[in-house]
Amino acid sequence: MLNCLRMKNISGYFSELLLLLLLAQPARGQDTLRTYGPRIGIDLARFGYLFTDPRQVGAEFSLDAEIYPDIYPVVEAGYNSISGGGGSFDYASSGMYARLGADYNLLPAKEKSIHHSITAGIRYGVSFFSHRAGRIVIQSDYWGDYMLDSYSRKLTGHWLELAGGVKTELAANLFLGWSVRYKILINPEMDPQVTPRLVPGYGPGTGQRGFGFSYHLMYKIPLLKK
Repeated sequence: MLNCLRMKNISGYFSELLLLLLLAQPARGQDTLRTYGPRIGIDLARFGYLFTDPRQVGAEFSLDAEIYPDIYPVVEAGYNSISGGGGSFDYASSGMYARLGADYNLLPAKEKSIHHSITAGIRYGVSFFSHRAGRIVIQSDYWGDYMLDSYSRKLTGHWLELAGGVKTELAANLFLGWSVRYKILINPEMDPQVTPRLVPGYGPGTGQRGFGFSYHLMYKIPLLKK
């Protein structure tokens, strides 16, 4: 619980800092051209899950580009795993995931050379993963407690996301930002025997709806100015 509260406090301070940077940064005014190119990023929030209980290990990368004014197609991909004991069995889940979607910039640029953004978008997510339960103890007052063999399955999860966030250009082509996501799991019944504690890229499989947060560090490869 303390770890969760600490992460919430950090996320609050981080969000306020980004908004201040976005509002306080002066217009450049010297370049009347807009820079276009693919923007590559990493999700810094994944490192925070190393301090949660149970601990999660993972990494996520993203790619977007402004192919049309204020419209950014987005691809996100990563790896996620979780393991630990508790209750009547040990559990582990790990796998790859990807999201495909687009963002729309709601913040009109006063200068073409300024690339700050406040975005709203949508994603489709898919995860290919395996999960395993071991040391499964069945408790019975009549027959006595007994242990089952380990259980494992390979699964595929599907979900939709509504995303909103802020990105600010700290230096030329270097961006920092955050996003909040509302997630809807399309196939919560993917394993009727053991509900996944982690669907990589989505979160706990115990809920058909949930929220997620991301903190992005991104660099744009400047290919074109116009």
